[in-house]
Amino acid sequence: MNSHNTRNQLPDTGNKINGSTNTYSSGVPGDFEEPLMAHLYELRNRLAVVLVWLFLSMLVAYPFSEKGMMLVWKEFISPELDMAVYSPLEWIFARLKLCLVFALAVSIPQFFYQLYRFAGKGLYPHEKRFFLKVVPASFLLFILGAALGYFIVLPVMFRYIFFYSGDVASAQLSVQNTLSAVTTILAGFGVVFQAPLLVVFAVKLGLVKYQTLKKQRLLVYSAIVTLSLFLSPDPTFIAQILVALLLAVLFEFSLLLVRLF
Repeated sequence: MNSHNTRNQLPDTGNKINGSTNTYSSGVPGDFEEPLMAHLYELRNRLAVVLVWLFLSMLVAYPFSEKGMMLVWKEFISPELDMAVYSPLEWIFARLKLCLVFALAVSIPQFFYQLYRFAGKGLYPHEKRFFLKVVPASFLLFILGAALGYFIVLPVMFRYIFFYSGDVASAQLSVQNTLSAVTTILAGFGVVFQAPLLVVFAVKLGLVKYQTLKKQRLLVYSAIVTLSLFLSPDPTFIAQILVALLLAVLFEFSLLLVRLF
């Protein structure tokens, strides 16, 4: 058999682009392997886009943050209780922290979109359609998580923590510390509600196996309890229990999504 016929029978495993060989991967049409540094540069650029979205969203929200602070103060503290500021920049930092909640609500869907663009070449058409639906779902889940923190966890926390000693000592609340507690709950719950999407992404991209998640339930639940202690600084442990139960439900919901999709 001559060399010409042998070459024709061998599969074409590479394509010369810009002086480097890109090897086509099996399965997905048009997918090919690229050098590791090319992937890292692309990932860096896409994360930079997310950070720009985060920064611009905070700038857009900043003019409205003062009204948001007054709303939170009236809702959970008392309009009769004066705000206390203990440093020149405390008021600005408190407003920026509140802006961060809005910025995360906008930037997290952008993060999932950039992740989809990063991994899109290796996805089948039906997988691409599924991941495109993740972007609006991410925004809705963030809003749902923040709403749960606002209407359920924050009232419990403020009722039992900040005014527990109201009959013994007068409350003098720092604006920054008070708003930090609020933003931690709102942003924390919004981010935590992204867990089902993150689990689905990890399984679909092959970063973790479905069976591994099922077998490591005890380890996951231990991490959930630990995380709930940091998200809800409540000495009565009511908020921590609520958060832990919520995270457990979200994890099981994640496993259900993986099975369905």
